[in-house]
Amino acid sequence: MEMQVTIKTKLKISNSEIAWSFSKTMEQYRQACNYVSEYIFNNDFDMKQSRLNKELYTKLRNLFSLKSQMAQSVIRTVIARYKTVKTQMARRPYKYQDQNTGEWYREVRDLTWLHKPISFNRPQVDLQRNRDWSYLSSGQLSINTLDGRVKVDPICRGFNQYLDGTWKFGLAKLLKSSGKWYLHISATKEVADFNKQTVKHVVGLDRGLRFLATSYDEQGKTAFFDGQAIMRKRAKY
Repeated sequence: MEMQVTIKTKLKISNSEIAWSFSKTMEQYRQACNYVSEYIFNNDFDMKQSRLNKELYTKLRNLFSLKSQMAQSVIRTVIARYKTVKTQMARRPYKYQDQNTGEWYREVRDLTWLHKPISFNRPQVDLQRNRDWSYLSSGQLSINTLDGRVKVDPICRGFNQYLDGTWKFGLAKLLKSSGKWYLHISATKEVADFNKQTVKHVVGLDRGLRFLATSYDEQGKTAFFDGQAIMRKRAKY
């Protein structure tokens, strides 16, 4: 089976020009997403990528100065968001009570219940492996922007474990949080299928804030990992 993880690496930006290129690229990408979102909303929620690509690809490149791959990524990003919202709405039907009989009814909701297009408020950009980003032999990351490719240093403890040839990198998302730059990289690896017959010891883990983790096994053994020290350090910085 396939195991998937998201590698979250901080980026070391060497100069303000790179930061400006990142900001400009992310903002143009965000505006392009809203443009596509409005089109989908006004065209009966057509999410066929081939039709959207034919109708919007050239416009996205001209209006927002996007590179070829980024223009296509915008369409995929918006389609994925609409599909997610569609699933969420279907899982939460509208419930109402008949005022005459007192009976309750459920009505399944779909995208037509939306009153306005889905809005993309946070600047970010999705980057395709090799075409928009790549890992260099020097240990740096090469990231595509509207001003061309730039090289940055990743700050991620344990990143080398994903470079043993068994992991396959995919989509990466560039974003900014609390003044710092990050790249979230999707990685997959083929692992053996789980066989419950071979399980000899079961341990359950529960994560939290007061206790970072609590473990419990089938023999009744419990362990608590206190989070007070971490919370104090977090409050300090």
